Amino acid sequence: MKLADLRSDSGALTRRWWRVGILLLAVLIILIAGVAELLAPPHLMLFGLVVVGPVLAAATARPWAVAAVGVLALLVGWGTSTWNGSGGSLNQSLRLWVITGMVLISVAVAYRQQILERHAIRAAEDESMLAGIVESSEDAIMSTDPHGTIMTWNESATRLYGWTAEEAIGRSIAITNPPEHMRAVRPILERLAAGESAVSMESPRIRKDGTLINVSVTASPVRDRHGTVIGAAGIERDVTEQLGAERRRQQILERSARAERLESLGQLAGGIAHDFNNLLAINLNYLEFALEQTTDPDIHNDLARAKASAERARDLTRQLLVFAGKVPTTAHTHDLNTIITDNHTLLERAIGTTNELITHLHPHPLPIHADRSRLEQVLLNLTINARDAMPDGGMIIIETGTTTPDDNPHPHAHLNITDTGTGMPPDVATHVFEPFFTTKTKHHGTGLGLATVYGIITEAGGTITLTTEPGVGTTFRILLPLSTTNATTHPTPTTKAPPGHGQHILVVDDDPDVRQATTRILQRHGYHTTAAADGYTALEHLKQHPYDLLLTDIVMPGMSGYQLAETALRDHPTTLIMLISGSSEDTSSTRRLRTDGVPMIYKPFTAEELLQAVHECTQATAGTTPAAT
Repeated sequence: MKLADLRSDSGALTRRWWRVGILLLAVLIILIAGVAELLAPPHLMLFGLVVVGPVLAAATARPWAVAAVGVLALLVGWGTSTWNGSGGSLNQSLRLWVITGMVLISVAVAYRQQILERHAIRAAEDESMLAGIVESSEDAIMSTDPHGTIMTWNESATRLYGWTAEEAIGRSIAITNPPEHMRAVRPILERLAAGESAVSMESPRIRKDGTLINVSVTASPVRDRHGTVIGAAGIERDVTEQLGAERRRQQILERSARAERLESLGQLAGGIAHDFNNLLAINLNYLEFALEQTTDPDIHNDLARAKASAERARDLTRQLLVFAGKVPTTAHTHDLNTIITDNHTLLERAIGTTNELITHLHPHPLPIHADRSRLEQVLLNLTINARDAMPDGGMIIIETGTTTPDDNPHPHAHLNITDTGTGMPPDVATHVFEPFFTTKTKHHGTGLGLATVYGIITEAGGTITLTTEPGVGTTFRILLPLSTTNATTHPTPTTKAPPGHGQHILVVDDDPDVRQATTRILQRHGYHTTAAADGYTALEHLKQHPYDLLLTDIVMPGMSGYQLAETALRDHPTTLIMLISGSSEDTSSTRRLRTDGVPMIYKPFTAEELLQAVHECTQATAGTTPAAT
């Protein structure tokens, strides 16, 4: 039993005995007055004592007790007056009427007192119940005076903030508010003191141990019985975890929406780049033919410039395909720290002397499975982007480490690239990974740098996010899955492809210019060729003659290159197959053909790239007797 309950029971017992005492005293006074009047001559004072009995009994606030005492007083008054010889006289009647009147008045007073007492008890019970509700509430409940001094403090407030009621009461509400937030609290107290209705909000708070939390607050004015505002009451609930979960959910939704938007843009960019690659393949190869045939130095220079421009267009198209995730990669396991260290000098040279490059690398290797050249491009793009954000110079910090994302239990390596530059406003930050979006001036950016970075990281199975603040700087954070294998090196052969030995190659492409350029390159380097404009014509050629190699484009009307290759594998197993593609789109047909050992070459290719790929594919048949022409 609580102490308050014990006190309540003790008070009720005291009041009960007090009433009994009052009744006994009233009865005693009446009896003494009656006996005295019997023994002494009739006296008005003694009669007055008889009347006092009912009046005194009214203090018990029990009408029935007053009535009982009144009956006793009437009996005593009647008996004493009769004993003294006044029976039936006017004197006796007056006395009895006076006693009756006083009894009735005392009963009315007692009844009124009883009603008031019941109201007081009910109010006390309501107050006790309200106090119990406040004390047992899961929410922190407190009240303050108009100046912000804490007046009440329940047990949940102790659990939430760590301050006991004894410690909190009498102190300023500032003990629960961070100093920088008190400026916002004072106007709220002033509004409540002015009688404004309840205020609901989410607000930062500080615990006794210094921990910062977020709470949901409902504050309202407290009024006395006259309606005057005497303070404010607050109900507070810890919503730190809910806000954190909501924030994470919102971030996931935003990342998902951004990924969908970028995927749509990537599909559009990939489709444009695929078609553009066909045109570039024609331009590059025919420019090479023209360069080989001209002897005029002026014409040679003009053609060389045109070829250089076409190569730049090829690089631009390749960046579009990288963003779209449709460029072939050569992924191996590399140490992220080693890649940064090996490129440190290049990065320093790229950012210039007005900027400082600082690296904080993880003390242990960070093996990741990715295309090294692509990661180097990511490093360079982000570093140059950071440099451009600091026109007056600054610091670029590259940091690596390990982490485990909330939505992925697999350990990841993180790469942070931070600058102390101008930062970005939110409306710019939401678009930075979109192709052709740039804040740079004309001729100083294609808008593909960060889009390319996004494509490379996504293709490697990672994620990239940014945090930025105008006037402070920007941090790009990259997460890449850690590999379970050790980092290795993979040298790339650079030897020139030898000429063919008369191998017969069936070239299939629906674009006549690409088809003619491809056959011309092969014929000029020792191969026999037959050309077909579609898959059905190619199958007829395969039925009539044996071929050493089927070289077919993938995207063609009617029968696709995939269908042609699968039919050739089944019906002509001795014919080698190579596919030509404008992208590295990974479909089920691609995976199935790669499983069967079918290689691919990607547009736009140079003559040397084509010859190298054909040589690697046909070297098993090099030196054999050529097939029928």
